[in-house]
Amino acid sequence: MVEYNLQTLKAFLAVGATGSMTAAATRLGLTQSAISQAIRQLEDALGTVIIDRSHRPLALTPAGQVLQRHAQPIVDDTEALTSIVRQAGSTKLPELKIGVVDSFATTAGPELIRALLKTTSRMSFRSGLSQDQAQGLLNRSLDVIITSDAMDDLDGLERFPIVSEPYLLLLPEKMHANPGELDLRKLAASYSLIRFSARSHVGAQIERHLRRLGVKAAHLLEVDASDALVAMVGAGLGWGIATPLCLLQVRSRLEGIKVVPFPGPAFARQLHLITRSGEYGELPRKVADIACTVLHDHCMPELRRLVPWLRNQIVIG
Repeated sequence: MVEYNLQTLKAFLAVGATGSMTAAATRLGLTQSAISQAIRQLEDALGTVIIDRSHRPLALTPAGQVLQRHAQPIVDDTEALTSIVRQAGSTKLPELKIGVVDSFATTAGPELIRALLKTTSRMSFRSGLSQDQAQGLLNRSLDVIITSDAMDDLDGLERFPIVSEPYLLLLPEKMHANPGELDLRKLAASYSLIRFSARSHVGAQIERHLRRLGVKAAHLLEVDASDALVAMVGAGLGWGIATPLCLLQVRSRLEGIKVVPFPGPAFARQLHLITRSGEYGELPRKVADIACTVLHDHCMPELRRLVPWLRNQIVIG
């Protein structure tokens, strides 16, 4: 009789996806020895080898490939069923684990959490880079994420638009520049660009757009947070590129900074709410609706005060 459980199947699928026992352990939050033991248990139960350990990265044997095709739907359906049954048996989720990019967490996060606490008995709230949120969703340490990375290359996800916000230029007040006559090439040649880290999705998006425009800016200073970027621009060390929510995040530190429209073609950041398909019923849509309401009611009035000319350039939902 073949005996194995959901956890051994998940360990096997993680090894097949990553090609490494170590990477599979990291993805599932287990030890490498636990992954190795799970694979051995499966092979003993099935009476055949499913991982070819002579290859680097590790490869599936023909038997392993068959198991992978049949195991993935089983794991997906079982986890979805667990979530659906829990929702049907309770008016509240036992726990909701949500990950949010920093600029949204700081500005809209408190009101979002206040509303969501009515739908769950316990909540875990994590902020950080989009790539960290994406990894958390994929390894199931997060249930829902709000991110600037739509993860369009992956199937099995539900996506709900939250906001589209234009990128803006941040200039030191002492920099004499007419917003209507700004030339990015000349700006980049004359003054230092203070960058968001290329590790961040926003930083990578800005770099791609500058390349498309043929703008070459020397790599002199890179930061990983909005407050650091604003502080550097305010101190006159260079100019920067950010979004309205990034400005709202550090609104008390904008003295000495001019905020002007980004010249040239439209250039915006989109935030999406993303979750795994079929696991939470209508909850993701409800969370997305709440997030949009919070942005409209609590963030937009302050943004209109900070940057009056923005007005209709931010699209919510």
